Amino acid sequence: MYSIGDLIDKLVIENIKIFNLREKIHEPDLSDEVIVNLNNKMIVLNENRGIISDLLDNKVEMVVSKKEKNVILKKLKTYDLNET
Repeated sequence: MYSIGDLIDKLVIENIKIFNLREKIHEPDLSDEVIVNLNNKMIVLNENRGIISDLLDNKVEMVVSKKEKNVILKKLKTYDLNET
């Protein structure tokens, strides 16, 4: 299961995708076909954002009510093995 931080990370990524698509949709000289394609992608991203938001709300509620733990992965640096 995802942690609260994982879900927030996923939500931020979806929001960035949505922002980038909005920027593309407003570019001049796009064909109608491209605009429709971009709008269809926007619909899917908005659906994804809603799903993630619901999961996040549920996760926060479960953690606050102590029905579930907020599992956080331990960070481990592996790129500089000479340091301890």
